[in-house]
Amino acid sequence: MEKSITTSILLLLLFAGNIFNASANTLKLNDAIQSKKISCSIHGNSSSTHYLEPVVLELTNNSNEVLSIVVSGGEMFIPTDSNKQNILVTHTELLVLQPKEKNSFKIKGMCTERNDASGNDQTIYTSNGINYNDKLKKLADFISAKKYQSSAAQFAVWSLINDGDINSIYSSDSTEENDIKKFIANLTGKTFTVKTKDYRYNYYAPPKEKVGGNFEYSFTKAQDIQIAMFDENGILVRELFNQKKVPSGTHKLSFEYDSSVYTDAVYYFKLIVGNEVMVNRKWDAQAMRDSFKNKIENRE
Repeated sequence: MEKSITTSILLLLLFAGNIFNASANTLKLNDAIQSKKISCSIHGNSSSTHYLEPVVLELTNNSNEVLSIVVSGGEMFIPTDSNKQNILVTHTELLVLQPKEKNSFKIKGMCTERNDASGNDQTIYTSNGINYNDKLKKLADFISAKKYQSSAAQFAVWSLINDGDINSIYSSDSTEENDIKKFIANLTGKTFTVKTKDYRYNYYAPPKEKVGGNFEYSFTKAQDIQIAMFDENGILVRELFNQKKVPSGTHKLSFEYDSSVYTDAVYYFKLIVGNEVMVNRKWDAQAMRDSFKNKIENRE
């Protein structure tokens, strides 16, 4: 009996030692870079959008030990090109690297600069390793906890960072929309309306000048599907289709928008499966508006 107790104590001590070693090898990203335990390059992600997984970390473990690298929600990635968007990390990641391992990791995030261009594979970022501000950190934690990695959450980040109108936040999911609006209202002390008739801020408002198209795509398993509209700089303009768990098979997915509200000459329409852009279609919006006007004139 005594031998069994001694063995149990020894196993507990070994287990505790393993926990301590794992903890000792857990480092913040910037600390790991500065200590040269890892080599790191950070670039944009052309296969995603600026509100899903916009940043990719290329990490190499230079040490002979297992390393766990922490990237915390609320931290910022800053592009070396000031014309590109800063990215707020919206989900804390624990990135594990085996000794001498090299690996890449996609990081969830949101753009904080609506008027700057979206990043791409060639956009280089640096990590400042600190939280931008307390309110933005709280919003990042809320997005992570609720799993609201969505266009509505992107609108919320812009609303908060620009001290904007809470009513500019909208979603195909009314529960998500109201949840985010309430959170921003509590965070800022502002008020909001449940719905507005303004097409620009209402997913379900009917377009006056309706133009649109469709994507035909085949899925081998159920997928979360989104179609979204972007300007020529890759910045989100409007979500046009959002459906969870679209069943496997071939689908014709339609989208439309109001060309009297969105009047740029060119837009891009992206079919997004999960967090990845599968199709990116350039649209000559001016030609579509001219076609719509011709139809109206011919009716008259």
